[in-house]
Amino acid sequence: MLVGALHCNVRFVGEVLDALTAGPRTHEQLLDLAREEFSLQWDTPAPVRDRTSWLAVTGMVELFDRHVHVTDAGRRLLAGITLGRPEPDGTDAVVQLVPPARAVARLIEQLDEAALRARGDGANLYIPGTSANGGALDSLQVLIEASIPSISDAEFVRFVQSTFPKAQTVATARTAKDALKALGLIQRTSSQSWTATPAAVAWVESGEPLDLARTVHAAIAFFGEVLGELDTSDRPTTGTLAERSVHYLPNREKPLSRSAVNTRLNLLESCGLVTRLSQTAYRTTALGRAFVASLPCFQADDSMSRTPANTIGGPNLDGGSTSGTTPEITAPASNIAMELTSAARDSGNWKRLEKAAVVALGYLGMPGKHVGGSGAVDGQVRFGVGANSRILAIEAKTSASGRVVEQSLFGLAEHRAEIGAHVHLLIGPGFERRILKEADDDPQIAVIETGLLAEVVRRQEQTPLTLAQLELLVDPALHAAEREDALRGHWEAQELRGQLEYALVDILNVEAEDPLEEGGWLDLTSIRRELRTRGYRVGSDAVVEALEFLASDRIGVLQRSEQRYRCTASVHTAGQRIRALGHQWAAAAELHQRTRSSGEAARR
Repeated sequence: MLVGALHCNVRFVGEVLDALTAGPRTHEQLLDLAREEFSLQWDTPAPVRDRTSWLAVTGMVELFDRHVHVTDAGRRLLAGITLGRPEPDGTDAVVQLVPPARAVARLIEQLDEAALRARGDGANLYIPGTSANGGALDSLQVLIEASIPSISDAEFVRFVQSTFPKAQTVATARTAKDALKALGLIQRTSSQSWTATPAAVAWVESGEPLDLARTVHAAIAFFGEVLGELDTSDRPTTGTLAERSVHYLPNREKPLSRSAVNTRLNLLESCGLVTRLSQTAYRTTALGRAFVASLPCFQADDSMSRTPANTIGGPNLDGGSTSGTTPEITAPASNIAMELTSAARDSGNWKRLEKAAVVALGYLGMPGKHVGGSGAVDGQVRFGVGANSRILAIEAKTSASGRVVEQSLFGLAEHRAEIGAHVHLLIGPGFERRILKEADDDPQIAVIETGLLAEVVRRQEQTPLTLAQLELLVDPALHAAEREDALRGHWEAQELRGQLEYALVDILNVEAEDPLEEGGWLDLTSIRRELRTRGYRVGSDAVVEALEFLASDRIGVLQRSEQRYRCTASVHTAGQRIRALGHQWAAAAELHQRTRSSGEAARR
């Protein structure tokens, strides 16, 4: 039976029926049950509504009076299925840990405060194969065994390509090798060969997952510490863990990516230290609690602050009007982009590009100043706000041909140190392959071509990105060729959101004009059905978010009643309301500027 199949493969389906046997419930009450008793980290009732819609279509429940009611057919089905009960968290369980192998124990014994701080960031971890059902451990074991007694670079690449069907490129194979090195599982025996570390050999011989976890904890930051973060009442999601990771990374100025956090969670799950609750939520197991208690761990520095922006040698980058900083950028984006691309080829006036780069980044929300001169950075900007902001150095290079062929990266580290920056932005119209490779291989240099920077500036007027999304532009972990693709995904999402909002207003306008439809109300299911007929394949959460935006007081073109919506304005009026937000913001900014200027004049 269809519902039986759904129950076997999707969490919280039969369990909904079981909850309803005690009486009807609202979607909000079912959401509370899913969160509190089944640890499902859902932010909205949308996943619950999906399940009750499936059950309603199959006759298992009925929806009326704002409540979900189980039917006789639902009760009959319930009698024949096995329910998934909330798993005990094992808080009171006593766990006996398997002692570490000798080589592994030595690693743990050496983890004093300095060693914990010296661990690698583990920001780029790629383990080939599947991560499900302990697959990550199987892949690591196969790769370690291939490295005993030793393996050359070329042999490693060939082995990965022949063993893992999805890792066929040389670059992918090398990334896997770099991950094993970062995890403390292989080490060099010469300039071209590798061997398994003593700890890795000990793990392969014993087959004890905890020895692998201990080895990885000794090698990379924010591994065992993840267990402590998960063992809290609010149970952070993978996104929250990524944000929190910065407090455990003393050598890194930004959080880990979600991919890096997910790799850690997959390894921890394979070792039995966490259990997966949903796609983005995990819980520390009893074994995980005992394990982390046995380890020396880095204590999160929640007061961690970046180099204060107003101490970097003159300008107050926190928003004041100190001389030398970029003022609020009021020039049209097209003018800024045009000047940037033109200056990049003006090889006789390199200061022009230095200034244009500072202005362009300032337009994107990174205020700064032009510096220039021998032995100094060309410019500096601040990324972020408040204590978590950081300084980025600028090195701008021009070329009349469109490709910089002579550029030494020597000395950039000293220039960064002088202003308290940890990342250098190498900006130019294009770079010769040798320079590009050297810069891409440097973990503290982000290469930005002026053509891409100009496009980001232009698009900021129509598809503006948040500062968090713009971090892709200045992330040194991304190669120059990868930046545009990464940013394009955010641009396309912005464009789709605008198209979705227009389609929603249009659909509800059509419904309101239909003489056979009293009141013009549509529920979420009907709205999504209409969207599909127009070619939109959008998740329910995205639809609800767009509907709530359009129904907000600031826009006010939709009306909501329980889970139904109707239009209260034409498509034309909706456009006027949305455009007006930008005009209102500009007027408020102008008023604020006049008020501040008057106050400063009065103080003189």
